[in-house]
Parts: sequence; C-alpha cells; structure tokens
Amino acid sequence: MPIKKVVFLFHRIGMYVMPFLWMVTKYILPLYLVVILSWYFNNNKCLITQIEYYYFNETFLGKGKKFNVPKLHRLILYFNFLIGLYYHSKN
Repeated sequence: MPIKKVVFLFHRIGMYVMPFLWMVTKYILPLYLVVILSWYFNNNKCLITQIEYYYFNETFLGKGKKFNVPKLHRLILYFNFLIGLYYHSKN
C-alpha cells in the first residue's frame, strides 16, 4: 500500500474517531486544544490537509486545494472538548 494511501486512510479514520477519544483518556484533551488553535490561527483550514497537498498534490478529500474544515466538524470537536474537560474535571 503506497504511503499516500496510508496517510489518507489514517487522516480519514482520525477525523471520525479522534473527537470521541476523551471517553478513553483525558490525555487527548491537550491535542484537541492544539487542533482547535491550529484551525483558529489558520483561518479554519486543516494543517494536516495542507501538508498532504504539499507532499502528494492532493488531499484525502480528492484533487485540489480542499483545506477548509467544515463548521459542523469544528463544532463536533469543540463540543467534545468541552464535554471531556467537564467529565475529567469531575474525576
């Protein structure tokens, strides 16, 4: 399996799994904050997708410069970050 396909696969899986990892460990919360801040300072663009485009001239979303993180995906991570903070502050 070419490296490009592996990178794209891990990015796609991570996009759906990562927001819920706070249920497994509290140590994922700092990573959430890093991702949220990277979106904020990068005008809601995904840094990983930009790196994919730099190296492979395409992203896991297809051909072209598709870097913007949809608002729904951002809200999901924000919501899970807040729930994770609340949950782990109680324990």
